[in-house]
Amino acid sequence: MNVSENGMNVSAKVVELSRDFMLVDYCGRVYRIDFDRFPYFRSCFLSELFNVQASAVGLHWPDADIDIEVEYIENPPAETSDVDLDWWKAQRKRILSRLGAIGGSVKSPRKAAASRRNGSKGGRPRKSAVSASA
Repeated sequence: MNVSENGMNVSAKVVELSRDFMLVDYCGRVYRIDFDRFPYFRSCFLSELFNVQASAVGLHWPDADIDIEVEYIENPPAETSDVDLDWWKAQRKRILSRLGAIGGSVKSPRKAAASRRNGSKGGRPRKSAVSASA
């Protein structure tokens, strides 16, 4: 994505994606982001990884809620912080749970009609017990 910030054009896009790393082009320079050093990316969907935005100081993945400064990519920490990873996974789980609840609570004419049909038959059909002998 291209952005003009303070008169400076900044752009970012994922050039290559593999199981263990991704290559991101940031303002004409390609950076390798290893998933061992940045484990947050292992839990992301492909669509989240390819949706990268550039800023004057770094990269932003809005769908995954990940921000990394270019300085941090160029000089990564010696060890990853498991506490930060656990927090991020818990936060992500809460967000996805809320999205699922919103999707399940949607009322539509189609769902109302299906509910009426099931009600006229005596309610939702019970699961039949599978016999042990076949």
